[in-house]
Amino acid sequence: MTHHPNWKTFLYLAAIFAAFFWAQWDDHRAEWPESDNLVAIQQEEAARASREFAGQEVCGPGALAQWVDDKTLTCTPRRGQTYTVAGGTK
Repeated sequence: MTHHPNWKTFLYLAAIFAAFFWAQWDDHRAEWPESDNLVAIQQEEAARASREFAGQEVCGPGALAQWVDDKTLTCTPRRGQTYTVAGGTK
């Protein structure tokens, strides 16, 4: 009797595991469809917090920092004139 690799058993087990993992993934996607939206919201909140921190660092403590667009910041100090800070372009 010759020894042959047990390929059929391997393929059966691989199919069973593939079906199991697919079912788990499908169940997760059905249960949490808004998870992609939550990630997008978290990224937007992190970007907003980063902009606020950068604005306070550039404008100074107590000044109002308002972002006009992604690269233009308007600073309004407690006393004095409002001024604009523009980011450089490459």
